[in-house]
Amino acid sequence: MHFSKSVFLLFVSSFILFSCSSDIEPIDPALQPGGGNSGGNGSGGGVSTGDYWPMAQNNSWTFSQNGVPQAPMRITNTEQINSRTYYAYENFVGVSLGGSNFTGTVHSRKANGNYYVRNQVTIPGTGGNPTITVSPLEILVLKDFLEVNQTWTQELTQTTTITGTPPINTPVSIVGKILEKNASLTIGSTTYTNIIRVELVQTTQGVVNTNYYWFAKDIGLVKYQMILQGSNLVYELQSYNLN
Repeated sequence: MHFSKSVFLLFVSSFILFSCSSDIEPIDPALQPGGGNSGGNGSGGGVSTGDYWPMAQNNSWTFSQNGVPQAPMRITNTEQINSRTYYAYENFVGVSLGGSNFTGTVHSRKANGNYYVRNQVTIPGTGGNPTITVSPLEILVLKDFLEVNQTWTQELTQTTTITGTPPINTPVSIVGKILEKNASLTIGSTTYTNIIRVELVQTTQGVVNTNYYWFAKDIGLVKYQMILQGSNLVYELQSYNLN
């Protein structure tokens, strides 16, 4: 079977849709909504130092990808999942979460200075192909109370289900690190201050996916960079609207 290549980029850990051969293989979590449904040792919270990702319905951020304007990333509503309040998005960093080849959901939440992204993707069975679902996975993308050079880790499991075959469990290792605090960043004519810069390295089946995030206090994500197997995608904030 063959799926067309397209980018489905998730903020904390990239979504990249793939092409696969005639053999059914596990979907690489480094190329899918990253995170885990089993916890690591990075979940402990602390005293938050501010709001580095304002979450409210209709908040929106518009990015460019390598200079090309993208659709706004907008919070559409809140949902209760496992007795926690999550915020749902219609686009994420400007990338559509739906299409003829897949359906994705992205949620975020904050708790005690920890910021999480929760993702799920389904590829419907068409043309005789099986349906593929990837379990909801949650990544810790920022701990705003840590100091520069402090780190956290997550050892996670991604479950891929392909119709007619047993579930495939794939281990995912994530290491987060605070690279800068109280930094500044200029994008075009705008300079953002009070920035925390984060590195998040995700390793899955020997594939390393390196992500960098720039979070500005009271604004949210202002820049995101993903480096994976020769690809270097850069998303930069062009405008935002907060409620």
